[in-house]
Amino acid sequence: MDWNRLIQGLGGRLLRQAMGILMKEGVKRMGGPAKPKGQMTQAEREGHARSAETQKRLQQVMKAGRRFWR
Repeated sequence: MDWNRLIQGLGGRLLRQAMGILMKEGVKRMGGPAKPKGQMTQAEREGHARSAETQKRLQQVMKAGRRFWR
């Protein structure tokens, strides 16, 4: 058994998993916490809507990218 190859394989897998988890959490936090609807200005609502749309697109791209990374 080639121990170096085994260690590299496990390390690469763990690194890919960690990167995936970190990217997913980063996308979740991108929009930031929303204020209550009554306290938001129209500009803040529009900005939050754009952030939500961007989050949705990034999640779709990451989902498609995972299929090709393996």
